[in-house]
Amino acid sequence: LWRVIDNLLGNCAKYAMEGTRIYLELVRGKGQVTLSIKNISRDPLNVPPERLMERFVRGDESRTDGGSGLGLSIASSFVQACGGQFQVETQADLFTALVSFPLDASPSDPR
Repeated sequence: LWRVIDNLLGNCAKYAMEGTRIYLELVRGKGQVTLSIKNISRDPLNVPPERLMERFVRGDESRTDGGSGLGLSIASSFVQACGGQFQVETQADLFTALVSFPLDASPSDPR
C-alpha cells in the first residue's frame, strides 16, 4: 500500500501545477475506507480517466520527463491485489485518485 501512496504523491510532486495544493482525505463509511488524493495538473489532461490507468499512457502525450506511463496501472494492480479498488477521475485540470478498501475484508478475501 505504501508503494501506491508513494507513487500517487510522487505524481503530484512531478505533475501538479506549481504553487497549487495537494489534497488528501481519508473517509470511513459505507463499509469501506477511501483515500482521496487530488491535485491541479500542470498540463491539460487530454485523455479519458480510464485511459490514464492503461499501461504506457500519459496524461499529456507531449510530456518528455522520462516517465514510462506505468505508474497508475501498477498502482491499480497493487490495490486490486490487496483486495481494494482504484479509481481515477478528472474534471478539466483537476486530477483525483481514489483508493478504497472494504473495512471487513483481508487482502486474501476476493471481495
